[in-house]
Amino acid sequence: MARIEKIEGYTRDCYFHEGPAIRLMEAKRYQEFISRQRREVLRPYGTANPENIDAYIENGGFGALEIAVTSMTPEKVVEEIKRAELRDRSAQARNTGLEWEAYRRAHHLPHYLVSTRLGGYSEAWMERTLLEGNPFALIEGMAITAYALGGVGKGIIYIPPAYKPLAFRRMTQAINAAQARRYLGRNILARPFSFDIEIRETVEEDALPKEYNPFICGECTRALFDLAEAAKYEVLKSIEVWPKPFYVNNVETYATIPLILKKGAEWFTSMGRKNATGTKIFALTGKTRHPCLVEAPLGSTLADLLQMADGEDRGMEAELKAFQVGGPAGGIFPARFQTTPFDFDSLAHIGWKIGSGYIVLLDDKVCIVEMVRYSLNQLVSEVCDRCHPCGKAFKNLLAILHRMVKGLGEAGDLETLETMANRIQSQARCDFGRAAVTPVLTSMRYFRSEYESHLQQCCPANSCKELGRVAERALKLAA
Repeated sequence: MARIEKIEGYTRDCYFHEGPAIRLMEAKRYQEFISRQRREVLRPYGTANPENIDAYIENGGFGALEIAVTSMTPEKVVEEIKRAELRDRSAQARNTGLEWEAYRRAHHLPHYLVSTRLGGYSEAWMERTLLEGNPFALIEGMAITAYALGGVGKGIIYIPPAYKPLAFRRMTQAINAAQARRYLGRNILARPFSFDIEIRETVEEDALPKEYNPFICGECTRALFDLAEAAKYEVLKSIEVWPKPFYVNNVETYATIPLILKKGAEWFTSMGRKNATGTKIFALTGKTRHPCLVEAPLGSTLADLLQMADGEDRGMEAELKAFQVGGPAGGIFPARFQTTPFDFDSLAHIGWKIGSGYIVLLDDKVCIVEMVRYSLNQLVSEVCDRCHPCGKAFKNLLAILHRMVKGLGEAGDLETLETMANRIQSQARCDFGRAAVTPVLTSMRYFRSEYESHLQQCCPANSCKELGRVAERALKLAA
């Protein structure tokens, strides 16, 4: 009984976050929920005290850091990550081991290691859960990365103000506890390796000039170590806030690294598919009764994820019509794709990208055109004015969609949307710009009839109210 009460306490305050909403789950049902998944990164979440370093150590915590520092050279750590074929759990999905190798070959080794939220709201739910539910895993993963890269003495964790107070408190407690046990600081584990971490609060994105936007900085800094890529970007102006050189990645990637060193590359590659090994955390939200996080091997399908989330129960509010995968910049696909495996590359030519792993479920009551407009409206705040495609064409795309959902679409709008979206994708100077038009291109490919209906003042989902009023006025005038 005492254990069940503990589980109820941990799940209450650290697991089911979706923005400001927290969903509770009774302990027995929670155990059934996690038993349907392949939990590795999320294994201790909701079942172990995230504020107790002893609980983390009892579950094998810091064992991977000890293996790395005491019995492996940095080169061997890099080689093990390469053998595991780990890819960043971010929108770019770069090969982590190869990226580490490239950083080590750079003339100037990185002085700073950064963990930050680069994917906007779509990553926030997952990363907030990881920070609150097991902060020690992030610390251990960053320390191993610093050791592998060499020359890194300091790590910075950027946390948005929206994560207050729980993520800040638990992360601060975890750093202090790790320092006291000599897992951080000078001469870690009595070896000639020093590394420490500090927390910095990010400024709200809306308050930042575009050149200081964390998303843009995070995208550009990857190019600092690649001269060919660096030529595409302007020099960052916020040197004081973003010191260079540095290595940046997200929380889920760092939390995965200790598992590989502890259990081995062969164990990691036994899960998932070729070029998509290991597990990935997916967020299921939208038209579902049970929004939740699900961890599953890469190569799982949406149908698999729904089964893991809901068991035999029907979690959807109505029949699945479509789903958006990868957050606001992700593609929108019809329900028949729910049996397509989630991996990184096999369907990239049609915009099929896992991205952050954030999946929005849509039913017949959701208007696809409005969904695309809503997605672009979220992304427009992150678009900079550094290049013409994003600075001008992106806003024109959004203006056309605004008109269409209000019933003011014009002949030729669909061709203009398609032409402009393709131009942005081919000419944008950063990964974000190229990805931001994916909702437009995929939705027009699979739901073009809905766009055509809006040009005729008809919304198939009956959700665009202004469009309906425009049609009524047209009928009255005709009469």
